Amino acid sequence: MKIIIKRGGGVPFARKLPYEYDGVKYEADLKNGDTVKILDSGNIEQGQFGEQKNFKIKTRNGEKKLAFNQQTQNVLAEELGDESENWVGKDVKVILKKDTIAGKKVIIPYLITEGWLLDDYGDLVKESNTLNVPISDDIEYPENDLPPSPFDN
Repeated sequence: MKIIIKRGGGVPFARKLPYEYDGVKYEADLKNGDTVKILDSGNIEQGQFGEQKNFKIKTRNGEKKLAFNQQTQNVLAEELGDESENWVGKDVKVILKKDTIAGKKVIIPYLITEGWLLDDYGDLVKESNTLNVPISDDIEYPENDLPPSPFDN
């Protein structure tokens, strides 16, 4: 049997709810609107559902580890570059989204740069992409390119 070595690095994962550790009560490590600093370029570690990209971040309660979801990686790659070494030392904003995944209630943390937000459907979008553009009366539409309806008789 092949044994897979797992190393946690001694850094606890960031929590999204208040918690108690060694008899001391702590606020959540991540709260909506917080600013955190990215401390390393990340490591691939084996998680509960396969490989995940974990990064060290500086939170209100000190250094913690966080698995960056794909949307977070997409935003940071677009804004800070596609080499995670460029992210080290950068301050990013936290957005928390409550959701239900596979019947389980979860809180999903997104790390974003300025100008990103969750739209009405809970998707991450850049603010400039959410502007309402008025419909112009100057648009020409085709006369009628639909086949005749059998109900038009």
